[in-house]
Amino acid sequence: MKRFKAKKNNKHFRIFFCFFLGVVSFSISLSFLSSLFHKDFILDFLLNTTIYTEKTFSKENGVLDFLLDYTIGKKKWEDEIYDGSKSTQEYINDPSPEENKKNPLVYIYNSHQGEEYFDNKTNNYQVTPTVMLAAYKLREELNKRGIPSIVETTPMKEILDKNNWNYASSYKASRILMEEAKKNNPSLEYFFDLHRDSLSYENSILKQDDKVYAKLLFVIGTDHENYQENLQWNQTLEQILEQKLPGLSRGIIEKGGSGVNGIYNQDFSSHTLLFEIGGEYNRMSEVTETILLLADALQELIEG
Repeated sequence: MKRFKAKKNNKHFRIFFCFFLGVVSFSISLSFLSSLFHKDFILDFLLNTTIYTEKTFSKENGVLDFLLDYTIGKKKWEDEIYDGSKSTQEYINDPSPEENKKNPLVYIYNSHQGEEYFDNKTNNYQVTPTVMLAAYKLREELNKRGIPSIVETTPMKEILDKNNWNYASSYKASRILMEEAKKNNPSLEYFFDLHRDSLSYENSILKQDDKVYAKLLFVIGTDHENYQENLQWNQTLEQILEQKLPGLSRGIIEKGGSGVNGIYNQDFSSHTLLFEIGGEYNRMSEVTETILLLADALQELIEG
């Protein structure tokens, strides 16, 4: 009887040991695959097999990204935020420097110059498209509408490096450049910080007729005493946009308190705004469609 019981216990131990060994082996395999392959490599491989088709899964729809992130070791699903070190594409030279006009009214800048859009390798400037391209395009459209505008062309990284600041100090760096721009161009009245958001492709677009637009989000910092003036001005702009194309704006987010910047240099002027145009999966063609409408709305607001 005792011999039978011992054999039974040994059998349970072997089952438990085999199960434990399987779990460890599976975890090691996932960790190895995660270190061996980059997620984009896996995506490209799967999207080019006969198992997954472009019609069923794409990089834009987020489904495959979601599944892969859970199978190669990410602990939780979260938005990807550009931290200034993911790409060598930190700065794009001004493609049309002659557009810098005298006595400008509008100053356009990018506190986060390296924020990228979807790269389809067919853009006009043969560089990875970033928010700097969007800034140059907005300047071009405002100038066409008789509103003299300039873009900040100083690499933000130079200011950060010079002051031994990290990427989190980007708004401090852009503040220095804003003050210098105002000193050199006393005619400046409007200051627009252009960004892109981090969100899925479906949530970043609006389809209207045969056009696709990158949705807009506005951010207002509440941690300064005059934020209500910026908010009211932003609300007027959003109302104009809503009349032109309902649903283009994702709204106005008010940010303040611990854990966020809360100012975004908007204490500099009551006409300082922060635009989030589209997200990381938007194409420049979609961003451009939005900029055309945004330029119209800004013209209406400024000329009032």
